[in-house]
Amino acid sequence: MKKLKLKVKAGLLKSWWLVLPLLVLSSWWGYKNYHQFEQCQAINQKLMDELKKVSGQVRAQKRFLEEGDRLSTPLPLSLLDGQLVKIEPDETYLLIFISTGCPACLEIALDVYGKVHRYEEKGLRIISISRNLVEELVDMTSARNWPMAVAHDTTGQLHRLFQIDGLPSVVFIEHGVIKLKANTLSIDRRLPELKEMILAAFVGQPSRP
Repeated sequence: MKKLKLKVKAGLLKSWWLVLPLLVLSSWWGYKNYHQFEQCQAINQKLMDELKKVSGQVRAQKRFLEEGDRLSTPLPLSLLDGQLVKIEPDETYLLIFISTGCPACLEIALDVYGKVHRYEEKGLRIISISRNLVEELVDMTSARNWPMAVAHDTTGQLHRLFQIDGLPSVVFIEHGVIKLKANTLSIDRRLPELKEMILAAFVGQPSRP
């Protein structure tokens, strides 16, 4: 019986010495992995902070204008007749983006103009804007007896600034604030809203000489 107990104790002791290194190794790996996990957490947090910072900078320095945004500086426009004009923060404008390659678009633009042009005498500036070649614009304005001023957006800067994604598009700017943007898919639906905004902008104002 004693010999059996001694054998059992010897076996347990031998097993203990075999298990002990595994326990030590396991503890060491656990500590190492936990330490690496903490480092990963710290790195990820730092990365998230940097992404938030960059995202904030992008939003603060965004290069396009949406409804509700305000012009920070005057926008220069080069008219087809050679004049250089600026969209000033203290004036009210209706910009109509067009293309000579879309006759239907031109008809819609003329329809919009026909519904609001009477406000020009109160101070509304209506300007059509296109990226077409100057020669094409000259031919179009002559053939159609175009009633609006035409600005040539040579570099496409204005199209990008206002995120023009369909033609025709209209942008209504009242005293530097982008009050309405509508493209070919929403012009018909938002035309009554545009007319109300223009009416409100000039209500009670006398006609300009």
